[in-house]
Amino acid sequence: MKRTAVVYMVVGLIALVVAGVTAQQVRQTRTGRLVFNELQWDFAHNTIVVTGNPASMVVEGLHKAQLRSPRMEIDADQRLEEIHGATAAGPVSLDLLTAPDVDGRRRRITASCTQRATYSKAEDTVVMSGNVVADIVTLPEGEAEAAHLESETIIVNLRTSTLTARPGTFEVTTEVDVPGEQ
Repeated sequence: MKRTAVVYMVVGLIALVVAGVTAQQVRQTRTGRLVFNELQWDFAHNTIVVTGNPASMVVEGLHKAQLRSPRMEIDADQRLEEIHGATAAGPVSLDLLTAPDVDGRRRRITASCTQRATYSKAEDTVVMSGNVVADIVTLPEGEAEAAHLESETIIVNLRTSTLTARPGTFEVTTEVDVPGEQ
């Protein structure tokens, strides 16, 4: 009887350890980091304004995004555990490495705009407006197309890995094999 109880306890302990390891493997994290020359934190309204030459905000999770601008207003929670959003005044640049698609490919987006960019954690989007220019490369480079986009507004949805632009132009360059040439 004692032996059976010990076996059940050991099996239960192993199950708890396996469940804990499994839970740790699927845990997703997101890290936000600000780099600035000056930071002003308004405690009453819980807003943070960072300035720099340029100031930058990096958000890392399944994707990695870096937003750079001379001035950004950051919306964070009271305990500074989360960045809820940011508004960057132009000129703004964005460097983004998307999460892998269903085939495991990632895209590198390098974009700039003249007016402003906003990041929303709730919607998981970056919206850029005013003379947006973006280059999009499928990684690894050289194995797929490269695209050049010019638009008034782009919306990058980090959750769904989609990009929406309106109005603008879009060019795709793809390498082609020419018979007889090396």
